[in-house]
Amino acid sequence: MLFEFTRIFFLFFIFPERQALCLAQNTINGSSNITQAFPLTQKFYSSAFVTPTPPNIQSEFRANYMQHKFDVNINNHIISGFMYVSPSQQKIRVDGAGDGVLEASMFDFSNTTASGTQVANFIISFNGGVTQPTCSSFFVAPFVLLFPEDFLSKSNAVFAGIQTDDLYGPVDAWTFSMGDSLQVTFFLDSGNTLVRFDFAASDTLRTFATTRFFNIIPGPINATVFETSCQ
Repeated sequence: MLFEFTRIFFLFFIFPERQALCLAQNTINGSSNITQAFPLTQKFYSSAFVTPTPPNIQSEFRANYMQHKFDVNINNHIISGFMYVSPSQQKIRVDGAGDGVLEASMFDFSNTTASGTQVANFIISFNGGVTQPTCSSFFVAPFVLLFPEDFLSKSNAVFAGIQTDDLYGPVDAWTFSMGDSLQVTFFLDSGNTLVRFDFAASDTLRTFATTRFFNIIPGPINATVFETSCQ
């Protein structure tokens, strides 16, 4: 049950690269790139339009997230929490809260199975009340991996235009396929910060999820964040 809760709120991204997932927005001094205008070269039906090149996006970061996911079995799954991604330390921590469940999930990408497809995962969780935490550990295919900064170009992502997001306003959309049935779209602000991603799987479960990031802080993460009593 703990693994299922951890697993379902992000997509299983199974890639050999173990670098940085690129999700950073500079929030220092309250600044944000979201309000900057997109150039005419990226606007559909503009005579100045030029096919964009997939941009690089920032690597190490920490951020709040929220996600809404559903499929034929899950009618309405909404969660939120905080995430830390550190390619320099080869670790990811995801704190999540759902109905009756509170947990901190640690992924150690320096500790993998022989095939390299599964990583060590340590979970401290409370179920129901918050009286006694439960510790679980196993090797899993993680729901979020460390990606290189040039992930969009390596994925042959296609520019899908400037779209209007309900939360962020104008955003650049980049779409690419993963496997036979999965379509993923990254949404970037005008500073090439990943502020949202959607995925849709046209398999028997007909899964869709939209995930948004906010309070995104780029830069190195203190190693104490990844300390845990669960081993």
